[in-house]
Amino acid sequence: MNGRANARQAFAEYLNLPKSPKRARSVIQVGWHTFGGRRVFVLPDANYGEADERVVLLKTADQEPSLFQSKGTLDGWRAKVSRLCAGNSRLLFAASCGFAAPLLHLVGQDSGGFNFRGISRAGKTTALRVAGSVCGGTEADGASGFIRQWRATGNALEAVAATSCDSLLLLDEMSQAEDEIGETAYMLANGQGKARAGRNGQARPIIRFRVLFLSTGEVSLADMNAQAGKVTKAGQQVRLVDIPADAGAGMGLFEDLHDEGGAGVFADELQVAVHENYGTALHAFLRYITEALARDGAGFVDGLRASIDTLVSRWLADIPGAGGQVRSVARRFALVAIAGEMARQALITEWAEGAAERGAETCFRAWLAERGTAGAQEEAQAVKQLRAYIQKHQDSRLLTWEDHSTTGAQEEADPNAPPSQRFRTMNAAGWRRWETFEGERKRWRVYLMPDAMDEALEGLPKQEARQALVDRGHIVMPTSGADAKRKNKAGLYTVPGYGKVRLYKIGDGLLASEEGDA
Repeated sequence: MNGRANARQAFAEYLNLPKSPKRARSVIQVGWHTFGGRRVFVLPDANYGEADERVVLLKTADQEPSLFQSKGTLDGWRAKVSRLCAGNSRLLFAASCGFAAPLLHLVGQDSGGFNFRGISRAGKTTALRVAGSVCGGTEADGASGFIRQWRATGNALEAVAATSCDSLLLLDEMSQAEDEIGETAYMLANGQGKARAGRNGQARPIIRFRVLFLSTGEVSLADMNAQAGKVTKAGQQVRLVDIPADAGAGMGLFEDLHDEGGAGVFADELQVAVHENYGTALHAFLRYITEALARDGAGFVDGLRASIDTLVSRWLADIPGAGGQVRSVARRFALVAIAGEMARQALITEWAEGAAERGAETCFRAWLAERGTAGAQEEAQAVKQLRAYIQKHQDSRLLTWEDHSTTGAQEEADPNAPPSQRFRTMNAAGWRRWETFEGERKRWRVYLMPDAMDEALEGLPKQEARQALVDRGHIVMPTSGADAKRKNKAGLYTVPGYGKVRLYKIGDGLLASEEGDA
């Protein structure tokens, strides 16, 4: 034992003896780092930027091999991959995402993601391979080696995100994700992992990162949450937005097959191309933007932000009432558009001027059309949830409001009234009353108890959701008396046999149609 201890001590002394003016700084993550006010972008095998000292990415024994490998030449990638993206909005968008990820930090945007959603064999994985070919790959799998799988725990994806900081994270097959996918989407977009305690109870450092992530799936985030019995929050749908994979040209994700024999042949051609050409485009792009930062860092960043603002303003000019959520998502799409255009200016890609911008705008408008509203998602979700709640419970949890005359005697039977209920209502949520509506039509009017309204709007901010329903006429507020000043609170109604009860009177059109909800 003494011999070993002496050997270790002698080795330590030997390491302290050499003197050298050269210094190296180690970092634990890829991506942007700032030293002395100067930025450097660190990859496992290369650095780009202004640092005066050598920067080394710290590696551990159990760390996986780098996915930022490259193969082929930039000319080969430009001719065999980027050329085939032209005319295909989803492919242009996917490739541009690879260039957009390093710009997140520079423009101060939050992390976020996109999900190509559609049926199997629509070309979704091909789009991921194209995006992966921008950034890297592996010798065994080509650009496919850069793709991760949703089939992982939230903790595992947290670690994966940390190894993808300031770069593109590709996740395939959302349907294989765990039930906590909503929380995972929040984690990836918020840019930090869980707070954890150390062995002695002290707080361990929180893992932090910035990522742009691109996903595929046959189902949406909302579908996955529904399968797990969870409510999808608007914040989740803003952080991970669904883009319909079908481009509407009858060829799945594709719109221009570049004279290939069919969508399948075109996809096979791309798969061969990205197996032999990957990783070179990201290196060229990082060299381009770090040189621009060295020339005029503040001017370069201000120009990026101004370009994004201009693009967002133009996209939203014909969308009245666009809320903060839509504007936030529009900025992420715009960042991708600007990055794609910048890659063209740097002669990295072989698509025409404006092609990347048009591809991003096409995907943005496809997302917005499927979303169904330019306002806050919570408002549309409130209408949807209240409608579904009443449709589900109107025959089982609503009491019949029996109208009586002022003398207390039963009114003469209405020949147009439905038959009386012949069963006992359990766990009542409110009443339904046979009323005359516009045009002398008679049908059921629903009155919900406050607790039932809260149940219907579960998972939403109650105050804002009720106000949205009032604004759209789906909750009818009293127009006179003290209740007229209660904003979106329940009104006071006299229900025969029950006395005065606080209830929400549901509007005429809630169950009729979804038209005009937006």
